[in-house]
Amino acid sequence: MTWPAGFEGAAPGGDPAAAPLLATARSGGVDPAAAPLLATSTADVDDGTARDLLPDAVRVFTAGVDAAAACGAWAAPTPSSGWDVRAVAAHVAAQHRRVPHVLRGDEPPAREGGDDGLGQDPRAAWRAVAAAATIAWAGAPEDATVLLRGERAPASELAERLLLDLVVHAWDVRRALAAAGHPVEPPADRGCADHSLAWARAHAEQLAGSGHFGTARPTDSPEPLDQLVALAGRRP
Repeated sequence: MTWPAGFEGAAPGGDPAAAPLLATARSGGVDPAAAPLLATSTADVDDGTARDLLPDAVRVFTAGVDAAAACGAWAAPTPSSGWDVRAVAAHVAAQHRRVPHVLRGDEPPAREGGDDGLGQDPRAAWRAVAAAATIAWAGAPEDATVLLRGERAPASELAERLLLDLVVHAWDVRRALAAAGHPVEPPADRGCADHSLAWARAHAEQLAGSGHFGTARPTDSPEPLDQLVALAGRRP
C-alpha cells in the first residue's frame, strides 16, 4: 500500500533496542523504554474512533512482527505484491515514524536512500517507532490537524488511513507466516476490521483511484476482515 507524497518512508531514528512497544497510552510524557507491550487495550475507551482503535491494531501487527522475528521469516513473501515480511514491516514503520512529526506540524525527516529503517533488529525498530507514534497520538489534541496531500486535514483522517494500513498489512504478515509454516493467532481487538471496512466502503471511489490498493476481489465470506482484504485486492 502506498501513501500520498509527504507521508512515505523516513530515515531511522533513536535506539530501537531501548524502546519496547507502548501498545496503548492515554497521556503524554511516557518513556517508551519503561512501557512494555500491553496484553489488552485501555478498557475506558469505547467510542470506537480510528484514533482510539490504533493501539489495538498496533498490538495485532506487533504480534506478527514478533512471530517473524522468532522464526526468522523476514524474507517470506506476502500477498502485498512484491513485498516480503520485512518490506511490509518497513513500510508500516515508515508511516508511523512520521506521526510524531506531522502531529507537531514539523517537516518529517527525509528518507535515506537504500535504508529501510529497520536496521539489524527489525522487531526492536518497529517497537520503538510504534511506541513513539502511540505516545504522540496520546498527547495530540482531539481537534488536531495534519498536512495530507498538500492540504490541511483533520488528524482523524490520518488515523483512519493508518488503521486501515495496519489491519490489512497485519493480515498480510499472518498469511505469509502461515504459508511458511508458522501460523500466528492474532490478539483480540475491539473491531478494527469492522471499522476499517466501513470506512473503506464509504471512501471506495477515492481509494480505488488512489493507487493504494490492488483491484478489489469478490468474496462470499461474511467475515469483515476477509471482506476488507478482498477490497484491498487480496484473496481471502
